[in-house]
Amino acid sequence: MAEAHLTLLLLAASMSCLVTASQAHQKIHIVGGSYGWKIPPNTTFYEEWANKQSFFVGDKLVFLYTTGLQNVIEASEEEEFTYCKQTNVEDVQFVGPTILQLTKAGVHYFYCSVGLHCEGGQKLRVNVTHEAAA
Repeated sequence: MAEAHLTLLLLAASMSCLVTASQAHQKIHIVGGSYGWKIPPNTTFYEEWANKQSFFVGDKLVFLYTTGLQNVIEASEEEEFTYCKQTNVEDVQFVGPTILQLTKAGVHYFYCSVGLHCEGGQKLRVNVTHEAAA
């Protein structure tokens, strides 16, 4: 019986270490850096910002914006993102700042649906991969 308790204790401790190590690799990305989430100076601004980043499952995106002036729409498909359509929205966030955790690998699409912000380049495509090796 004591041996079983010791085994369970060691297993729990090992799992705790794995979870801690896994969380240590998670990164918080401030979308747009110090510029934040607003109408960009050019239509490729957020694309250029994303190209300098690596995104992994478990990372978080922080969209810094003022409630009522911006929002964050998560689109489910590239066409919706490309043409700023709201036909198959996965998520809508209206209260800034918004923090979203990247929970699955693949391409994720985000944009602002206020006015013509999306058409002006306030949109972000990120390619999320499985966690980097330690």
